[in-house]
Amino acid sequence: MIGYGVASRSMVYYPQGNNVTLTTGSPDTSFSGRAIFRNVLYPVYYLMYGDFGDERTDLDNNSGTAWATADQVLLAIHMIFVNILLVNLLIAMFNKRFDEVNEDARTVWHSQQYLFTREYFTRSPFMPPISLIYNIYYLSRMLVFFIRREFFHGSADRSAKTFKIIAINKDLLEEWREFEGASTYTYALNEVKILKAASQKFKKGSDSSSTQKETKAGNSEDLNEAADNVRDVQDNLSKLNSTIEGMKLGFKNYFM
Repeated sequence: MIGYGVASRSMVYYPQGNNVTLTTGSPDTSFSGRAIFRNVLYPVYYLMYGDFGDERTDLDNNSGTAWATADQVLLAIHMIFVNILLVNLLIAMFNKRFDEVNEDARTVWHSQQYLFTREYFTRSPFMPPISLIYNIYYLSRMLVFFIRREFFHGSADRSAKTFKIIAINKDLLEEWREFEGASTYTYALNEVKILKAASQKFKKGSDSSSTQKETKAGNSEDLNEAADNVRDVQDNLSKLNSTIEGMKLGFKNYFM
């Protein structure tokens, strides 16, 4: 885009080729950011949206000149490349969206398949209303084995239905077990870290509270000591005043 803008503007603004002179009106050739954006980048940028402005009109009015013919060829090549890039961008966006929709659809399909399989796994093999008899039998069986397990320490019902996904490939089953073990270890490690952080925070809080208590106790002791010192000073001052008064009386009696 910048290459086409620089090449086309240099040919369009070439004075001897398109009769642009100081008398007919010179273009803005000042080398500044505003002039570059207005004369080079903006016209080429809006070509992507189909806004040609005066581009086609100026080229058609000067169809006999060499610069107009060369600019027409450059414009055609530029528009072809721009359209190819826009189509590729559109295809990439559609591919990304299609992958996201496909992934969401597979997730929903697997979830529905799981629910559908589990529903028919736990459902009675007989049709209603005969299935009511089977449900009563199955409920009674569960109650009997519950009483045996809780009160007589008997074994569990080994023939009871258990819904579990079992991999056909043993290696895949082993990978599942390793993944479960690693996930359990990671979860336990995170819980231990959280507990340690909480205990350290509580310990720091208790230490700070004990330090504050010690500081308060020390401050109260200092205040008590200062109050005792003030009392001693007051007592000494009262004694000194009584001594001075006694000396005054003695002087008066002596001189009189």
